[in-house]
Amino acid sequence: MKNNLFAAVAILSLVTASAQTTQPTKIKVFTPQASQISKDNSYKWTVKTDLLGILVGEFPVIAEYRIAPKFSVEASAGVTYAFFPNESLTLTEDDEDIFDTKAAMGTAFRGTIKYYPSTDYDAIEGWSFGIQLFHKTTNREYKTSTDSNPDWDGKQDSKVKTGVSLIISKQIFEDSNISFESFIGVGFAKTKRTRYFEEYNTNTETYDIVENVEDKSVPNVQLGFRIGFGN
Repeated sequence: MKNNLFAAVAILSLVTASAQTTQPTKIKVFTPQASQISKDNSYKWTVKTDLLGILVGEFPVIAEYRIAPKFSVEASAGVTYAFFPNESLTLTEDDEDIFDTKAAMGTAFRGTIKYYPSTDYDAIEGWSFGIQLFHKTTNREYKTSTDSNPDWDGKQDSKVKTGVSLIISKQIFEDSNISFESFIGVGFAKTKRTRYFEEYNTNTETYDIVENVEDKSVPNVQLGFRIGFGN
């Protein structure tokens, strides 16, 4: 009996000593410092040009910048070189009587605000909807000869287009930071075409240079494919 009691006391003493010497397990929780917090790695800007625009004589430099998680602003400035006669776009019955023309320089300016609805990306990636304001001038110089009326000097067949469009586009970025964007735009534009022709003056028995200005409001459709670089 005494032996059993002694054994029980010994076992209890060992268990108590073991419990006192065992250190409690501690769980460390990592709290990142401010410098270690992950940063926003989505693209914030891109600079690009429009390959389809170049094919029709517009050479733009386009810059897009993210101003909010789902919004960006885009500005475009460029020169135009009218490969095609203005009358091919606004044909009238009198166009066959107009002097031949050749390509000349003009300008083009565009401003767009875009909304990117995708939940997978922040602006400026994925599908977007935008409103664009634009102002574009295409010029054609009149072809004259050495015996032409000197009043023809400096005269141009000029077409000015000002309007607004709804833009639907999709923009993606490759790993090399190259951006690709395709878009379609539908809207309205006011066009002002200024051209010149000769009219015989019976009083002076000479030909005078007469200016003709034509204003129209027309539907406007845009297509584009852009390539650029962003970060």
